[in-house]
Amino acid sequence: MTPKATPSATKSSAVFVDAVENGRARLLLGDDAFTVPAALLPDGAGEGTWLKLTATVTPPQAAPDALRRKLGRGDPGGPIKL
Repeated sequence: MTPKATPSATKSSAVFVDAVENGRARLLLGDDAFTVPAALLPDGAGEGTWLKLTATVTPPQAAPDALRRKLGRGDPGGPIKL
């Protein structure tokens, strides 16, 4: 089921850049930590920087079911191997 949302649905939060190592940035949002590629950080951002993280809901570019099938074609299933 695809969530219904208006194209202008937006949410912003302040996040703290806790660490940047090996091309990954650890961001803190309150008590929660998550990691993103450091390439997503704006120029000049680094450890100790506060960022405004904004997410906007946009209409899908393709049918979600078709995208799921396309992404799953190369997935053999089974346990994830790291």
